[in-house]
Amino acid sequence: MFAHAFSLLPFLFVPLFPTIGYLIFASAMFTLFYRAETPALMEIIRRNLDKTSREASFSFATTAGYIEGIILALFTGWMVENLTSGWVLLFPAYASIGLISLYFQKRLEIQPIEEKIESIKKRFSFVEPIRTGLSLLKNNPQFLRFQLGYFLCGGGLMLAMPAIAVLLTGLGFGFTTLFASNCAVKEVGMILATPLWGYFMKKSRYELLSGVVFVFVASFLGVLFFLEWSSLFLFVAYFLYGIAQAGSHLIWNLSGPYFSKDAESSRYTMVNVFMVGVRGSIMPLLGGWMTDVVGPKDPIFYGILLSIAGALMVLRPQPQGKRETAFI
Repeated sequence: MFAHAFSLLPFLFVPLFPTIGYLIFASAMFTLFYRAETPALMEIIRRNLDKTSREASFSFATTAGYIEGIILALFTGWMVENLTSGWVLLFPAYASIGLISLYFQKRLEIQPIEEKIESIKKRFSFVEPIRTGLSLLKNNPQFLRFQLGYFLCGGGLMLAMPAIAVLLTGLGFGFTTLFASNCAVKEVGMILATPLWGYFMKKSRYELLSGVVFVFVASFLGVLFFLEWSSLFLFVAYFLYGIAQAGSHLIWNLSGPYFSKDAESSRYTMVNVFMVGVRGSIMPLLGGWMTDVVGPKDPIFYGILLSIAGALMVLRPQPQGKRETAFI
């Protein structure tokens, strides 16, 4: 609850500091604390929901959020397009909506943990999470391949993001069109795909589904090359991106309980968050530099290659002898 509150509080003060520097600060704080609450949230889901209903319940809740996103996206696009400075009020308004969820989080009852908790108090250490994560990756080859696949595909997408912004700006798309495609159409793809992803997650291995997600990411980036022919490809691209993001959101968040099985899952989710930070501190900067030097098309192309490489990584057949140690 503290992490959720701290992720949104800076946006309440945007009207007082409507500058690029403060918006970057508020966005950074949001990313920091939004990611920080993920391990606890996934552990709560593992404790309160059994394996048979976990994916379906999480996908239902996610779909509800996507429906809200469509309404807000269309309204936001109109506000930004037509109001000179009124858009700054959207930040505290949306942050206030998000803070309402604290009331429901406070009322949530969490099932007690069945594992024995050591009575010895451990000192806080920045090194301990890294050491624990490296141990998980070393002893769990299946989880290692999962992380490598997401690092490649997620890194490729991050590499392409600065180039996509330059590409769309250069083609002269208006705010309403960008919000309608990047938010509304993408959200439609997410709404339609989320129940399907939730269904297949109960039937198939997460590694297989991750490979399919990465193929959709590569398709999204590939369609962007056709924007010079018609603006309709923008909506096609973000519809595909919505499908990919829906699957990625479910698989990435639920991978902690999936790989930990009946054990405590926050350590696995912690590795997910840490790896996002690692690639997020490298790939966007590299993508921005490449865009400045060679233009937007090359980073997008390399993003496609990295996404395909990520798919091949997770889809590669696993040696029979290592499957028994997958959940150590």
